[in-house]
Amino acid sequence: MTKKEQIDKYGWMVIKNVFSNQEIETFREYAEKDKNHKGDLLSAKFLSKIITDKRIINIYKESTGHNNLIYFGDSTLSYNTSLSGFHKDSRDRDNKESLEFKDKDYSLLRLGIYLQDHSKHSKGLCLRTESHLQQSIEKGKIINVKSEVGDVIIWKLTTTHSPNTDIISLFPNHSFHPGITKRLPNFLKKKSISPRLALFMGFGVDDKYTEDYIEYLKTRAYAVSRWENSNYNTEDIETLKHMNVKVLTDFNLSEVDQAALNTNFKQV
Repeated sequence: MTKKEQIDKYGWMVIKNVFSNQEIETFREYAEKDKNHKGDLLSAKFLSKIITDKRIINIYKESTGHNNLIYFGDSTLSYNTSLSGFHKDSRDRDNKESLEFKDKDYSLLRLGIYLQDHSKHSKGLCLRTESHLQQSIEKGKIINVKSEVGDVIIWKLTTTHSPNTDIISLFPNHSFHPGITKRLPNFLKKKSISPRLALFMGFGVDDKYTEDYIEYLKTRAYAVSRWENSNYNTEDIETLKHMNVKVLTDFNLSEVDQAALNTNFKQV
């Protein structure tokens, strides 16, 4: 089964051992240096290297089935982020009639690199498998993704997930709803590695899903602020161009109604 076939069927997958332990240690060092950066990852002084990494680009190409990609500044460092419950990131997540939940070729994917072990430690990704083809966040088998150092996780924006959940010590091989685990005292949970660091990013293809999602981001304060604080190195843009990735740099932010922006924080 190809990456695209697996993601189209289950809504997500883990790619093992993409990075070495040493590379992940280096990314942790970069994250410490860039933790106060307010722009996206491509505009960060050190973490920009992850966006231009050929392995990441190839994973996206194989997962979407497209050789040409679009990068639109949708990436971030998660540094000791607080818990969040199950949700979807897609534009029409509140519309059960949306084509997003009926089209297996829905193309927008989130990629996450957790910079520490989560096979035995809390604060990793939890999701509902096969939830990408249904609007409800209460459907689909719950799975704590036991990612290890060097792994990459990729999932559709329509997939129900919680990016920062706990493992119960007495039942380490069972996955529980994050709404349950967050109410438990800490002594019942597996410890997490501190600081808990994760890199999240999104690429698109040249289709209406990407076009509509970019327009949706213009209504979100976190996205507009990130764009306003992102300035790209010409060399990085050229590097991506040679891998058939178009970098969007003009989002017509002057036309954004600042007063009307939704100020909700982003739930990766």
